[in-house]
Amino acid sequence: MYKKTNYMRKNLFLLIALISMINGVSMMAQEKIVVSIPAFSYVTGNADPKDVATVQDEVINAFVKTKRFDIVDRGEISMAQIDEELEVQKGENFIDGNVVAQGKSLGAQYLIMGAVPMISVTEGFAKDNQGRQSSTGWTARVLLSLRVVDLETGKIISSQAIEPKSGGVAFIGAFVNPKSRESALSKALKDIEGQVDMFVLKNFPVTLKIVEFQGKQVLISGGSEKGIKKGMKFTVAESVTAEVDGKQMERNKEVGQLEVAKVEDENFSLCKIKSGEKEIRAKFESNPNSLKIILNAK
Repeated sequence: MYKKTNYMRKNLFLLIALISMINGVSMMAQEKIVVSIPAFSYVTGNADPKDVATVQDEVINAFVKTKRFDIVDRGEISMAQIDEELEVQKGENFIDGNVVAQGKSLGAQYLIMGAVPMISVTEGFAKDNQGRQSSTGWTARVLLSLRVVDLETGKIISSQAIEPKSGGVAFIGAFVNPKSRESALSKALKDIEGQVDMFVLKNFPVTLKIVEFQGKQVLISGGSEKGIKKGMKFTVAESVTAEVDGKQMERNKEVGQLEVAKVEDENFSLCKIKSGEKEIRAKFESNPNSLKIILNAK
C-alpha cells in the first residue's frame, strides 16, 4: 500500500511539474507589447469626427492583426492632455507628467499618437448634353501622422507622415458605386494600409529567420500575420563584435539583400535573393542562427 501511495505521489508531482512548465511556456508565448492609442486629434473643419474614428480603427487593426500587441483602454488619455503637455514643454521630443503617468498606470509600454490633418471625401458631378446633372463618382483623401512615445522615458522615438502615394486620391467610378461615400473612404484607407503596416513593423520589429533554401530563393519565418507583404525588402545580417575604446560593441554586418516574392501564408514568405547569395548560403549552412533578417528602412 505504501509503495502504491508513493508511486501515485511521484506521478502527481510529475504531473504538476509538467502543467507548470506548459503554463510557463504558454505565458511566455503569449507575452505581448502593451500600447495605448488615445483618440486621434484633428483640425475642426478639415475632417469629420466619425471619419477620424474610422481612420483610428484602421490603425488599431494594424496592431491587432499581428497578434503581438495588447491595446489598453484608449479613452483614458486624451490628445488634449498630450497637446497641453507639449505646449508646456515647448517641444515635441518629450512628453512628461500626467500623460506618461496615466499610460504607465494602464500598464502600457508605448503610446501611439495619431493626428489627422485632413480627410476629404467629396462627390463629383457632371452635366450631359441636355444639362442634366449626374454623379461622376466619389473621391477621398486621407492625411495621417503617427508618433510613438516610449512611456519609460517619455521620449517620442518615431514620427511619420502617411498619405496615399498615387496623387493622394482614391476614386470610385460612377458605374461602380456612384453614391457610396463609405466606399471612397474605404478605398483611401486601403491605399495607406501598407504604409501603416510598415510603420508598425519598423517601430516594433519581429525576429525573422531563414528557414530553408528553395533553389535561388529562401523561405523566411514571417508571413501575413507579421505584416509581411510582397515587395518588402530586407537586409540579411550577422552580429559581429568590435572593440571600441576598450569596450565590446555589437553591430550588424550586412551579408546580403532579400525581396519578398510571395507571402505563402500567415507564417512564411518566399524571398528572392537580390545580392549575397553565396555568402548567405555559406553562413546558413554553417550556422543558420547567426543570421538575422532586418526590414529595410525605405
